[in-house]
Amino acid sequence: MEPMKNFCGLIPESIHMRVMADKGPEMTNGEYLTKVFTAHLDQPTTAKQDQRTLAVQISEDMFQQLKSYLDAHSPLTQKALVQNLLNQALDQWEQGEEPLQDATLQDNKKERTLAIAMPETLFQRVEQYLEAHNGVSKRAFVVGLVSQELRSWELEQYELSLIHISEPTRPY
Repeated sequence: MEPMKNFCGLIPESIHMRVMADKGPEMTNGEYLTKVFTAHLDQPTTAKQDQRTLAVQISEDMFQQLKSYLDAHSPLTQKALVQNLLNQALDQWEQGEEPLQDATLQDNKKERTLAIAMPETLFQRVEQYLEAHNGVSKRAFVVGLVSQELRSWELEQYELSLIHISEPTRPY
């Protein structure tokens, strides 16, 4: 096993939140940072500049929900959220799990464009997933992942409100 060194230093909270947004509970901080640093350092310089745009249509309702989610998770950006969701889903798929619970689109109103610039490598991974899932469109995949995240967050908010309501008030 390679000798280990401690890597310690203060960074802005906004960067810390962005870096740790992708970390799963099964990984230690050290393991996760090793993965992040390795992925960054192993990229050729040209790959860091190669970007592709992924754009899908979403309903006005989803756009408003997404806006509320991002406001509640500030300084998380739309780009960071979608890239995190895609990376997590593709990692699950590559490990043999199916990340998308429901790829059917409930709402066919196309009122807003959700466009994300991403590294070429991530774009290619999305393409590979779609090729392996012939019936799933790019829109259904991205909208499905965002919908799952928004539903999960809304459920958390609802459960928190129930806990808050059920707590007895104590006189001071």
